[in-house]
Amino acid sequence: MARELLDSAQWFSSSSEALKDEVAKLMRPVEADDGHCFIEEGHPINEFIIIEEGFLTRTKNLKSSDGNLFIEEVGPGTVTGFLHVAGYEDEKSFATLAADGKAKVWAVQGKEFQAMLASNPQHALEVIRILSKRMRGGVNTFRGALNRNLASLQEKRLNKSLSKSITSGHEFEKEKLKVLCYDTTSWVQENFEPQVKAFNESQGEFEIQMDFTQDRLGVKTAKYASGYQAVCLFVNDTADAEVMWVLSMCGVKMIAMRCAGFDRIDTKAAQTFGISVTRVPAYSPYAVAEHAVALLMTLNRKTHMASTRVKMADFTLDSGLLGVDIYGKTVGVMGTGKIGQILCNIIAGFGVKLLAHDVYESDDVKALGGTNVSQEVIFKTCDIIFLMMPLLPATKHTINEKVLPLLKKGVIIINTSRGALIETGALVSGLNSGIIGGCGLDVYENEAKYFFQDWSAKSIEDNTLVSLMGNNRVLMTAHQAFFHQRSD
Repeated sequence: MARELLDSAQWFSSSSEALKDEVAKLMRPVEADDGHCFIEEGHPINEFIIIEEGFLTRTKNLKSSDGNLFIEEVGPGTVTGFLHVAGYEDEKSFATLAADGKAKVWAVQGKEFQAMLASNPQHALEVIRILSKRMRGGVNTFRGALNRNLASLQEKRLNKSLSKSITSGHEFEKEKLKVLCYDTTSWVQENFEPQVKAFNESQGEFEIQMDFTQDRLGVKTAKYASGYQAVCLFVNDTADAEVMWVLSMCGVKMIAMRCAGFDRIDTKAAQTFGISVTRVPAYSPYAVAEHAVALLMTLNRKTHMASTRVKMADFTLDSGLLGVDIYGKTVGVMGTGKIGQILCNIIAGFGVKLLAHDVYESDDVKALGGTNVSQEVIFKTCDIIFLMMPLLPATKHTINEKVLPLLKKGVIIINTSRGALIETGALVSGLNSGIIGGCGLDVYENEAKYFFQDWSAKSIEDNTLVSLMGNNRVLMTAHQAFFHQRSD
């Protein structure tokens, strides 16, 4: 069985029959129960493992607690520890590898494998070719980063006089922080570059070098950060445990979010890998609150549709443009933080009955005549519902299939917070049944692939998004509530 396993095993599947025969002679079976530790974090790796049955998990100890951070799961056919045994001596393990349930693996002692290679130069050359092939992808991966670094070095040499200052007759070069800005659109670069330039001109011994990429951060693009001390991210960049691992190996020490939300950032993983995370404390709360009201008024009075008609010289009126009074309606604001409080202040001016829901009752909302009530009361009684809370496990899918029967028929829902506050399937069901009379969205549950990108000449694969875009009772903007002069 050992020999047969090598035919499909990672690293060895394309190797010669002679090499596989020799490796098979060194393989010893290990039957492992759940939790059996094969490799312990911080300890030397002296063998490599080939998995035949079951799964092993790789975890890293959390510095802040007694728990472990899950990194990855590996299964049948996977070879782990081979690079350490074949290429490094006494290399210590980055993480712990243990059985997740019962598993059967084959272990090869590093010293025995190295002795076999030493006794047969042909096998040693073949292993070198295997390693070279595997590493070639990594070389290509980092080539772009290397070229950037070389270009930066050349520019530095050509403009050395610009990066030097004189203090007490001694020359020194400015300390430089290299930052890679992910998910960059034209307006991001246009606004960052003059600000970075102004900052650098105001500093004596320190400067920022900011480079830009249109790619979003993810597992495949994290490697672009090689050579950078910091990365700057936006709402749809993903920095989970696996990405944090890659960033840490690239030398990244800081993640700077250019947004308030950080629900796509694994902060525990960041702490484990020694990466600090900063964020914008808040956008202008007035901008987001005012955009929510703009969505409501546009959706209600159909001004976007009316404008389109007039531009086509169609000056008729019909029921398609019919709106309702906001005055006298019952309005529910779910989430009364700073933005929610400002929204309450604005909407109270329409002469509505104001209801609010938040785990922390707001005295400012009470002063406006608002009442803090349960979610169920808001669902059953409100003509208009604003979602203004952050995305947390407790708030995800606040509007869902189970909630639909509770909603007041014809309710208008406005969401300028986070897309996943609404279960998209439930939204479509509610619109089709008439339970939801209209919906204003600045965010969408599955927006990451599309928002902040130009898809006008491409086919959108998300059929649900397409159906919402074409629904006259849905008004969508592409996550722009924050986007105004104070927050650009």
